[in-house]
Parts: sequence; structure tokens; C-alpha cells
Amino acid sequence: MTDQFPDRRPLPPGLHTPIMSLAWSRDGSTSLITVAGEIDMSNAHLLPELVEFLCQSPVPLIAVDLSAVRFLGAHGITALLQASKLVTSAGARLTLRDPSPFVLRVLGAAGVMPHLDLDGAPRPGGAAPTGVVLRLARPPPARTSADRLAGQRPHSPS
Repeated sequence: MTDQFPDRRPLPPGLHTPIMSLAWSRDGSTSLITVAGEIDMSNAHLLPELVEFLCQSPVPLIAVDLSAVRFLGAHGITALLQASKLVTSAGARLTLRDPSPFVLRVLGAAGVMPHLDLDGAPRPGGAAPTGVVLRLARPPPARTSADRLAGQRPHSPS
């Protein structure tokens, strides 16, 4: 880990590597948040809190670098969606920069990719972004025992 962050000071004896680290830097009009480690229920709240702080001053673009994220739990997904909503309501744009393959798989499996802006990130399976959102059709309503006895299909609610 010290190779990625050469300016990091060694941890005092008895302390371990943090579960997650957040680093913030500014590159012109872009604020860059670099996330490393695991985003889980113990620390996910820190990301939207930092984003909310950054939205207090006009920032047209906030990029979140997820290349060093090893784990992304449900709370982490929620944190990314909250951060995106905060930035959008502030009139700015949030992009996810270079998400790790694991993060891409989790976001894809959770079905939240259409709600997040990926900044030039490779898609799972190498598919290029198409701008097309696929939606799954609702399964047919379950038949009840009364329907089976009557030989009828259930009524679909509108």
C-alpha cells in the first residue's frame, strides 16, 4: 500500500491499515476523491459527507476514483447513489473514475449502472457504453390456488 501512497506516514505500533481511506485533491475545476480499501457499513457514510462538503462551494465536476476499492457492499452502493444525488442537486456532475473490475461487477449486479456516470471506464465483458438502458419485464402475476381450481389466469393489477 505504501507504493500507491508514497507520502503516507507509517502507522504507529498497534494500529492496522485502515479499512478505507479517502483522499481529496483539486485539478482545476475538478475535485477528485480517491477511495482505497473497502466501502462497507462502517465507513460508507464518509463518502457522501465529503461530497456534501465539496458541494458547498461551486464545483462543476466531482470525480470519484474507485480503482483501489477492494470491496463494495450495499452501504457503499447507497453512498455512491447519495453522492450522485447531492452533486446533481448542487448543479454539478459526479463521475466514477476507473472503477476496479470488482466494483463494476457489483454495480452491474445491483442494477445501478444507469444511475451513475462512469468516466471512460471499461464495462463488464468489455462492452462499450451504448446509452441504452435495458429493463426487465415484470414476471406474470402468480396464480393463486383459486385460479388453478377455476382454470383461469389471474387478473393483472394496472
